[in-house]
Amino acid sequence: MKRKILTILAIACSAVILAGCGASYATDSAANASSSYYDSDFGWYDDYKVDESVVEAAEASDSVYDDTDVEASTRKLIKNRTMDVQTVEYDQFVADLKSYVSQFGGYIESSSESGNSYYSSGLRYADFTIRIPADYYDEFAEAIGNMATVTYSYEYVNDVTSSYVDIEARLTALKTERDSFLQLMEKAETVEEILQIQSYLTDVNYEIESYTAQLKTYDDRISYSTFYIDVSEVRRISTETSNPTVFERIKSNLSDSFYNIGEGFKDAFVWIVSALPYIVLVAVPVIIVVVIMRVATKRGKKKKAETEE
Repeated sequence: MKRKILTILAIACSAVILAGCGASYATDSAANASSSYYDSDFGWYDDYKVDESVVEAAEASDSVYDDTDVEASTRKLIKNRTMDVQTVEYDQFVADLKSYVSQFGGYIESSSESGNSYYSSGLRYADFTIRIPADYYDEFAEAIGNMATVTYSYEYVNDVTSSYVDIEARLTALKTERDSFLQLMEKAETVEEILQIQSYLTDVNYEIESYTAQLKTYDDRISYSTFYIDVSEVRRISTETSNPTVFERIKSNLSDSFYNIGEGFKDAFVWIVSALPYIVLVAVPVIIVVVIMRVATKRGKKKKAETEE
C-alpha cells in the first residue's frame, strides 16, 4: 500500500515540480498511466488512471512565457511618480489636492505636515502618498501641474508581466495537483493513507494561498498607481527656465538678489521687534551702570578741582 501511495503521489507532484523549474511536464507518461497495484500486506487491489482533464490543465500551464507575444494593453504595469511642487497658496492647494483625490476615486495612503523651523517666516511643507486608479494616472498628474509649480517630477514603471504570468501558471499546476490529491483521498481506505494525503494537501494549499496573496498584491499595485508628492510653501515662485540665456540669467539673479535683500530687511525688522523685551531687559541695567559711572566721575573731578584750588 505504501508503494502504491508513493507512486501515485509522484505522478501528481511531477507537474508542479517541473513547472517551478521552467521545464516541460512529463504528460505523456502521465496520460498513459494506467496501472494495477497489489499489496500483499493489505490485500488491496485497485486500478488508478490519471484523469485526462488533469493532464490537459498541466499542459496548459506549461506554456513557455514569451514577453514579445504580450500586447501593450495587456501588460501588467505598476506605475509610480514622485513630484516636488511649490505653492504660495498652501492651504488652497492642500484642499484642492484632497478634492481631486476623491474626484478620481483614489485615496491618501499616508501624509505628514510640519512648519519650517529653519526660518522665521514659518513656511510649511508636507508630503503625501496617494493611490489613484491607473486609468486616471495621466489626468491626475496633469491636475497637480495645474494647481502648483512642479519643480521635480520622476516617473518609474515596473513591468511585472513575466512574474504575473509565471505565478498564474504555478497556481494552475498547484490546483491541478490538489485535485489529484482529492481524488486519492476518495480512494484511501486506511487512516495512514488519509493522514499522508492530508499532509500533502496541507502543503499544496499553503502554496496556493501564498501565490494567491502575491497575485492580489500585484493586482492592487497595478490597478492603483502611486504618487509621492512633496509640497513646499514659498513666498515667491521660482522663475528659472531649463536653458536660460545670458540676459535671462542676469535678470533672474538680479531679481533674486533684490528679493533676498528685501526679505533680509524684513527678517531683521521682525527680529528686532520680537527681541525688544530682551533688549530692554539688558539695556536698563547697562544704562543704570553707565549713569552711575558718569556721576561718580563728575564728582571725582569736582573734588579734585576743589582740592587744587
